[in-house]
Amino acid sequence: MLKIRDTYRYWIIYFFVFTIPLSQYFSVRILLILFVLTLSLGLNRFTLSNLFKNSWDILIYMSVLILGLLYTSDLTQGLRVLETNFSFLAIPIIVSSLQLNSKQLNNLWLAFILGLLTASAICLSFALFSFFHDHELGHFLYYDLTTPIGFQPTYFAYYLSFAICLLLYSLFSNQLAISRQVTIVGIFFMFLMLMLTASRTAYIGLLFVLSFFILKFLFNETERSNRWIALFSVFLLLVMLFVNYFDLNGSLMGSSEGTDYWERFILWEAAIRANPNPLFGVGTGDYKAILNQYYQAQGMTLFADESYNAHNEFIQLYFSNGIFGLLALCILICRPLYLSFKVQNSLGILIIFPFIIYGITEVFLGRFQGVVFFVFCHQLVITQYYLIKPKLFLGEESTLST
Repeated sequence: MLKIRDTYRYWIIYFFVFTIPLSQYFSVRILLILFVLTLSLGLNRFTLSNLFKNSWDILIYMSVLILGLLYTSDLTQGLRVLETNFSFLAIPIIVSSLQLNSKQLNNLWLAFILGLLTASAICLSFALFSFFHDHELGHFLYYDLTTPIGFQPTYFAYYLSFAICLLLYSLFSNQLAISRQVTIVGIFFMFLMLMLTASRTAYIGLLFVLSFFILKFLFNETERSNRWIALFSVFLLLVMLFVNYFDLNGSLMGSSEGTDYWERFILWEAAIRANPNPLFGVGTGDYKAILNQYYQAQGMTLFADESYNAHNEFIQLYFSNGIFGLLALCILICRPLYLSFKVQNSLGILIIFPFIIYGITEVFLGRFQGVVFFVFCHQLVITQYYLIKPKLFLGEESTLST
């Protein structure tokens, strides 16, 4: 009976991961159902010691957010922030109770990729239908492209960059759950979708990923059999360089008309200057009101009307929760990077490192789409560490014995 219950929960988490790139509405509800099932049926495998071992950095981060409620004046907004960050508690508890093995971990990666391919196909189909109706190319770009699934294009671009990384790594390591031909077609399709979203930060993140495969080919003789993957990566880099240098209207991306990055420097400076308490920040719920007051006082009425955040995750956490919040975020990102480096898990580094890039230009933990994506990646990379570590230890022992 217990085995049947666990099977159901595995299928539900596969379905949950499948819906992450498809629908925020459905994925958050499936996550809630899975969380309730875990609390009622899966606690036989759940222990607080395991949760702390796997997710102590997440618990520190959530503690900082909760502490920020004690000195915030807008408690309602603060509780909304905690609601957005619900995944930080739910996903670690679910993953800890399931005790995933390598095969199940790979199935989760695959479920995400299949969900993303489905979402991309839906977006492209709606864009084609709209184009045939009014012949406007704008339906294939940016917000219009991702409107059918209700996604912000920047977050969707993060998903695409992540999936391309997974598929390239699968090709490179010869650990394919699907055929090589299908994998290559999937990479090209998602690369096309990434170009249509035109996200600069996703581009830079993927630049790091593609550079990894090129460098592995250049400096590791044992990887020369995968030279075509390196050449494939060079091709993608060149295409990305060309497309991102010019926007789709032909103007330079670096010009003031083609980019909004000059605004980000103003937003970063505003959030730093508006923070009255560097140690604790303004509180988990007051960041929006106080930052808007600063905009108004400095004559930045457009920013106030649009209620812009800092557009930098590190500065945003510093502003809302002070140095404690900034340290909690750094621990949250650096821990899986360190553990991946410790067991020589290249995939873990390729997955987590881009979040540093994302955090420089976006508040990726400000929406459920970003929160659930980060926690999903974080917890699976940590799980990978505990799956690889015993094998690495046994390998060292056998080397010593010989």
